Amino acid sequence: MDIVEKRILLARHGMTAYNEADLLQGRIDNPLSARGRGEARSLAARLRDEPIDAFFSSPLQRALETAAIINQFHHRELTVVPEFSEIDLGEWEGQKYARVRESHSEVHRLWISDPDFPVPGGESFSAVCVRVRAGLEKTLRNGQRTILIAGHASVNRAILAGLLDLTPAQARFFRTGNAALSQLLLLANGGRRWAVVDFWNSTSHLEANP
Repeated sequence: MDIVEKRILLARHGMTAYNEADLLQGRIDNPLSARGRGEARSLAARLRDEPIDAFFSSPLQRALETAAIINQFHHRELTVVPEFSEIDLGEWEGQKYARVRESHSEVHRLWISDPDFPVPGGESFSAVCVRVRAGLEKTLRNGQRTILIAGHASVNRAILAGLLDLTPAQARFFRTGNAALSQLLLLANGGRRWAVVDFWNSTSHLEANP
């Protein structure tokens, strides 16, 4: 019989003013918007009765705020993991995404199609996967059975890649909406250990908070 050794809840942060305006934010340290705080509260209500043993978060305040709002019902230790910071978008940060796609169409095409291609002045998705894997390895050594990680779109995809041994190119196919919840299980049976996706990018808790 398969034994669940660890349950990992992945939460993307709620919306920021930049998300609402379709601006690229990357490492820009924005707080949640009023809408984003409402989304985080809806996610917190969904998780209110879940037995979460420990919280981990990106150091960026939009993720920390999301984790703190959820943790109001649990009062667990919250650990900041620097490796879970969002992708560095370099020269594109603060720009309208639609404008970047139009005025830098070839560079954007390369960035989307090649995970090894970095944003000008920033980093590649492959580089994100390398640093996130290092943070994930430290996080999984905590010994707690159920943990929640509050992160970002690129980070949560990179965590998925690390747990399922996906390539960065494969991991990019997974959508991660604001305040979405995903759950992965670490299973064991007869000395063998592996990870499975229980559900991904669930946003049912946001239906009453459009």
